Amino acid sequence: MMNYIWGFMLIAGIVVSLATGRADAFTDSFLASCTDAVEFTLSLAGVMAVWSGLMKIAEESGLIDHAAKALRPILTFLFPKEKDSQTLAMMIMSFMANIFGAGNSATVFSLKAMERLDAENGHSPRASNAMCMFLALSMSMIQLIPITVIKVRSDLGSASPDDIILPSIAAGLISMAVSVWICKLFERKSPDA
Repeated sequence: MMNYIWGFMLIAGIVVSLATGRADAFTDSFLASCTDAVEFTLSLAGVMAVWSGLMKIAEESGLIDHAAKALRPILTFLFPKEKDSQTLAMMIMSFMANIFGAGNSATVFSLKAMERLDAENGHSPRASNAMCMFLALSMSMIQLIPITVIKVRSDLGSASPDDIILPSIAAGLISMAVSVWICKLFERKSPDA
């Protein structure tokens, strides 16, 4: 569906620029946007590479396993039927990346955790409670230091790019609490078989 939307927008832009006689302005804007997109992607690649490297070190050093043990009471509340330590470790790595604001880096860990949860669910077309909770938490996770947003604000010339930290923490706490509450409410109405 998104391909159709983007395709429509591109074709509409071309048609309007030709109809108004401003094809040169369209071409200049189009090429400038392509350049900006590549520069933006490369600037985020450094942050993602550093974070992914740190998480790999944490995983191989056993830090993630220690964090899983320390967070066991919270994880037991959130995922009462989840016993696989590797799945929990992938979830923790995803949560840690989100907490420190490197949400793009969390994608790899989130996909691995969701694949494991899907296998545990028997590849059913219906998501398990654990899958729903994990998705809800991943989407609403608190960010202590929203690195990506700070980087974007800095690149766009913000005088105080880190002013986003406190509002981000407040919004994250509220959205996480609401997400957990709603998931637990639906878990009671429709427990996994």
